[in-house]
Parts: sequence; structure tokens; C-alpha cells
Amino acid sequence: MICPVLLALALNIVDLNGKVYGHGVPFAMITMAGLTLMTGICPLLVCCFLEGFPGWGVSLAPVTTILATLSSCCLVVLACLIAQSIVSKFIFITIGVICGILLLVRIVSYSVYDRRNNDGREYTIYMHNVLDESHEFLIGVTGILFLGFEGLALDGHGQTGHNIRELVGCISFIICTFGVCLMFLEMTPPQWFAVHRHGSNEERTEGEQQIVCLTLILDCIMAVGIFVLLLVVMLKLTSPKVALWVLLPPAVSFGQLLVQVVLMENTEVEQESSPASLELTKATFTGFLAVSITTISSTSSSNLTGSFLLLSSMAIGFGLSWRLLSQANIRRGLSSCVSSAHVASAAKVASFCTHLCIVISTILFVAMACNASGK
Repeated sequence: MICPVLLALALNIVDLNGKVYGHGVPFAMITMAGLTLMTGICPLLVCCFLEGFPGWGVSLAPVTTILATLSSCCLVVLACLIAQSIVSKFIFITIGVICGILLLVRIVSYSVYDRRNNDGREYTIYMHNVLDESHEFLIGVTGILFLGFEGLALDGHGQTGHNIRELVGCISFIICTFGVCLMFLEMTPPQWFAVHRHGSNEERTEGEQQIVCLTLILDCIMAVGIFVLLLVVMLKLTSPKVALWVLLPPAVSFGQLLVQVVLMENTEVEQESSPASLELTKATFTGFLAVSITTISSTSSSNLTGSFLLLSSMAIGFGLSWRLLSQANIRRGLSSCVSSAHVASAAKVASFCTHLCIVISTILFVAMACNASGK
């Protein structure tokens, strides 16, 4: 999600000497984008390198924690630098300061309290799996939003005073920056959820349930943020009746669980399944953002464009619902009222609807391309 910034600056897509960014900001933006990219890759390189030399006795946790903190801080600063072209100064400074304080408080509490007062407590394998799945979801959603935010800023860096652009940019900026904070929280999980190595099964179950609740809250926050952004874009570019269809995917995906519990018996054998990939959702969101940003810039929308935006937004909604329904935290969180087999069945329906909407939106996209080329 950093590469588009470096590419746009390297190819002079952005007017570095324009009035929007001012003197010194382009250099800071290039430096911060490069630093963010390097600090994001370095933790993996450090882990791979140190694992090859176990005799050195170097602990991975402090090194990776420092690099993860630097990467998160750089990402927030980069978002603030990009936001200058579409978000008011008061908003990006306020949000940047709040996120900076949250990151600072978390790293201090993690270093001073969690690392020194673990008292033999640790996370179980199940806890790590739940955190990994949720962290992957947050990374995917935040990355999608960051790409859209970059595209919105770089596409109209010379335009000011556009109400639609400013509103969409403000929502994207807020969700992106707080998404970084949520990602960092899961990279440095609170120690009070951990359990003793020789603790009882009840203690382990309670700790795992707390982790499930934490990840569910964080995942739902980001999912709601995505749906809010989709709804705002659709309300600005289409009629309210059309825009409200954006809420259909989560209603269908999760509402069918109630129908299955009431009308269907659980005769299937519960099976563990891996979480659904977000790659299709990312690709669809890229097309949605490209068309919506162009439509916002041109302030004109045809019926074909509106249909594509609707189908692609529904595909995104079904894709996110499919991912959430296939995660372990959802299955564990709903286990008291819904069986895993019912959740898996709902995930299959969401998967089918995702692929169906993507196929239709692809046909519409091809039709738009043919219409634009005059064929």
C-alpha cells in the first residue's frame, strides 16, 4: 500500500511544487514512504536471519517490536502527509496526534508492564491462530482503504473545495489511521489475556474466549468502517434507494444464520476450515475505487457506471462477510447459539454471492470499457 505513493512521486504524477503540498512536504513524503516500506519488510528479514543463527541468543521479540512500532508510526505520519490535499488541517493534525498518543501508550505499556510482568503467562496456540487470522483481516482491510485514500489524494491533488472528495477522504483517513492502531494492538496483544503454562482448562477457555471477543470487536469495527465508506460513496454517486443495497450482503450473510437455526437441523459434521482469502475482495475494491474516484472527479455518472458501482460494492460486502464467517473467532463467538456447521453453510452462501457479483460486475466493467473506447 506504500508503493503507489513512491510510484506517483517518481513518475511526477503529483505536482511537487504545487500549492497543495508546499515546500519540503514532497521530500518528507518520499522519505516517509520509503522508510515505512523498509520498516515494514525488515521484521520478516530479521526473523529469517536470526532463525538461521540460533546460537547468537538474540531475542526476536524486542527487535520486531521496535520495528513494528516504527513501521506503524511511519504509516500514520505518511497518511497525515497525504491527507493534506483532501482533508482539512485541523482534522489530519487531530487524528494524527490521537493515533500517535495511542501508539505511544500501547508500546510503553507493552514494554514496561506486559514484557516484565508476564509471571509465566503465555498465549495458547489457539489464541495465536485467532490473532493471526484477525490481524490478516485488519491488514487486508486497512491496505484496501489506504490504496483508495492514496488514489483519491493523488488523482485530485490539484483540486480543492470538492465536498464529495473531502468527505470520502476524511472517512478513509480516519479509518486508515485507526486501522493501523488496531493492527499494532494485535501485534502487541495485552498480556492479561494470557494464561499460565500449567493453568487449568477453565482458565484457558476463559482466556481464549476473551481473545475471541477482542478480535471480534476489532474486526467488526473495521468491517463497519468499510460499509460506512461504501454507503457514503454510493449515496453521493447514486440515489438513496440504490445506495441502501450496500447493506444487503451483511444482512443476507448473517441473517441466514437465524433461518438455519430455526428451520434446519444440524446434521453435518463440524469441520475446521481456513479463513477465506481477501484477494478477490481487494481486486474488486480496486475496481470500485478506480471507477468511483473517476466519477467523483468528473461529477458525472451513467446508468452503466452506477450499476457497476452497486454490483462491485455488493461483491465487496459479500466478500467481507465470507471472510468473517470463515474465521475461527466467529465460529467460537457464535458457538453458544449457532453450530459451526451452520456458520460454514452461511460462509458458502456468502462465497457464492461474492463470486456471482464479481462475475456480473466484471461484465459491466468490460461494457464500460467498450463504451468508453467507442466499440
